[in-house]
Amino acid sequence: MVKKQFKIIRVATKDIVTDAFQGIRNLFGFRLRGYEKMLTRYIDDVIKEMNEKYNPIWFRLIVNPLAKQSAMIILYGEYDE
Repeated sequence: MVKKQFKIIRVATKDIVTDAFQGIRNLFGFRLRGYEKMLTRYIDDVIKEMNEKYNPIWFRLIVNPLAKQSAMIILYGEYDE
């Protein structure tokens, strides 16, 4: 069996209205549910795409902040051909 590598990258952002409400919630120390839902949706999407395209042996998921109110989701690993 030949092991091959894969990488899936997505950039997650929200709209200006959600950003405004999340900024207010952040001032008072509340959970930022709008961003939590956004990240959960994007993470679920990349994991679903990985499972449809590849049969992974292992994978790693990384979420990095890019700029204010955005994040980069990187999923990489190896699969059998």
